[in-house]
Amino acid sequence: MKSLINLIGFIIISATIVAVSFVAINKFSTLRAEEVANEARFQCAQSSRYQVTQPDGSIVWYPVSDLYSKCLVEKGIQ
Repeated sequence: MKSLINLIGFIIISATIVAVSFVAINKFSTLRAEEVANEARFQCAQSSRYQVTQPDGSIVWYPVSDLYSKCLVEKGIQ
């Protein structure tokens, strides 16, 4: 009887570990895909930008929209 209780406890603990691992891996893969997409957007914005100096002296960077869009398409984002 004690052996059966130990076996059931082992099965419950193993199932819990597997479930938690599955959820963690699923969440990590989702976050990793989002990180890769954001890195691609950042690289496209950096590679296709132009600088505008505002009348108050501040400098603003803008991506060139057609080059930015083309870069995103090449990286498979859009």
